[in-house]
Amino acid sequence: MYHWLKRTLFASAILSFSCLSSAAIQVNINPTTTLFTNEGGSAVTYQVVLDEAPSAGEVVTVATSGVDASEGSVSADLTFTDADWDTPQFITVTPVDDGVADGNVAYTITNTTSAVGGTASFDAAPTPNVNVTNFDDEIANIFMNPSSGGAFILNEGSSQTVTMSVSGAPANDISVDVSIAGGEATVSVATVVLTAGNGFSATFDVAAVADMVVDADQAFTVVTAPAVSADGSYSGININDIDGIAVNVDAASGPSGSPTPLPTTSALGQLVLFLMLAAMGGYAVRRKR
Repeated sequence: MYHWLKRTLFASAILSFSCLSSAAIQVNINPTTTLFTNEGGSAVTYQVVLDEAPSAGEVVTVATSGVDASEGSVSADLTFTDADWDTPQFITVTPVDDGVADGNVAYTITNTTSAVGGTASFDAAPTPNVNVTNFDDEIANIFMNPSSGGAFILNEGSSQTVTMSVSGAPANDISVDVSIAGGEATVSVATVVLTAGNGFSATFDVAAVADMVVDADQAFTVVTAPAVSADGSYSGININDIDGIAVNVDAASGPSGSPTPLPTTSALGQLVLFLMLAAMGGYAVRRKR
């Protein structure tokens, strides 16, 4: 009985270790939804971070390609090492105003990952691409700045101001309802009103709620309704929604109020611990017999 139990526990430990070790590494991109830019508007960003530490001496590079140069440009490649793999870095996407009434143009940024040194474990690691739409300002349009991206990865308790404006010359007032879908975020107004009096430009704030609760990061969406106006060139324009993340900043506390770090165990450590417990269990079985 003891030998059968020992073999079973050992096999289970090896299987558990194999499952822990076989998870594919990857590069994480946020947001994963489409980015939006505006001709003549501000740049937007997307976040890049590795999902685990590369090997010692390994340098991981995340490069971009495939950008439509007539619509946008991107910042320099990013590099990560085992010292900063879990610190998010950002790629900046800057819109280009081509001076052509060509409508809203979509393109895709291809992200590729390479690695040298160490075990080069991240070489060719899966890395999501990023879709971008650049809104045209040579036609009647309504914009938000910033309109998407890393500006809306908000720590709880922080906020981002959004400016809504137009291209062209509206003949009448324009109103756009805004709301939040998802949790832990708010908007400062329910309706943004653009008038000749404010130069057809107004602001509102998007805030991540400080809930004082230790929980996971929460995704949210700023939902914009179709514009309402007596000017038919602007009425019905459906501005992009904005996807964001409310980042948890609350830490678990012990009786004294000081943060209590949660212990972590590597896959190898879990295997060693499992085998030790199996051996102790086997010893107990023999003593009982």
